[in-house]
Amino acid sequence: MVDQIASRSAEIARARRVKRVNAVTALLAGSLLAALVFGLVHFDEREIDPPRLLAGFLIGLLYANAFEYVLHRFFLHWGEGFLVQRHGLHHDTAGVPEEPRYVNFATSPWVVVLVFVLNAVPVLALELFLHAGLAAGIFAGFTLYFIAYEEIHWRFHLGGWLPAWLRAARTHHMLHHGGFEGRYNVFLPIFDWIFHRGAWKQSSLHEPR
Repeated sequence: MVDQIASRSAEIARARRVKRVNAVTALLAGSLLAALVFGLVHFDEREIDPPRLLAGFLIGLLYANAFEYVLHRFFLHWGEGFLVQRHGLHHDTAGVPEEPRYVNFATSPWVVVLVFVLNAVPVLALELFLHAGLAAGIFAGFTLYFIAYEEIHWRFHLGGWLPAWLRAARTHHMLHHGGFEGRYNVFLPIFDWIFHRGAWKQSSLHEPR
């Protein structure tokens, strides 16, 4: 028993370091992409006014929520590839000493960089084509969402203070771990609600109270 507690504590300490590195990496990647936008696109005063930045920020949050849903549903739960098997370890280790090892989004900061680079391609392409002045805000929103996602997911599994609305979100996420259909968004179920609200109604009578 003592060995298990020590092992879990060591895993939590290691995973906390990974989480911190991932957050710093995301912040740097998002900042560099926003700086790239300002450097490559010739903005005028009209294009960088606060309403456009705010609109871009909100779009970035929504885009990140959609990305999370698509990644979780179609890449982590569909088929039998490496990502599915890796994500399966996250499900299989819930409640055991090794759980913290598989709670982080990634164990390497280069995976975080890859996620930002891949998502930057369509955003930059649209910005260069439309000159809407939204890309910098989108990158800010995406970055904030990523950092919040990993921190909140950590607290869902490993403890920590949560406001009341996130306690309800934790129940939503743990139902996903319990095998209920949908619930691919971890803490803000926008796209879950869009695509799975019918299934939720059908299964609500069977959910734990």
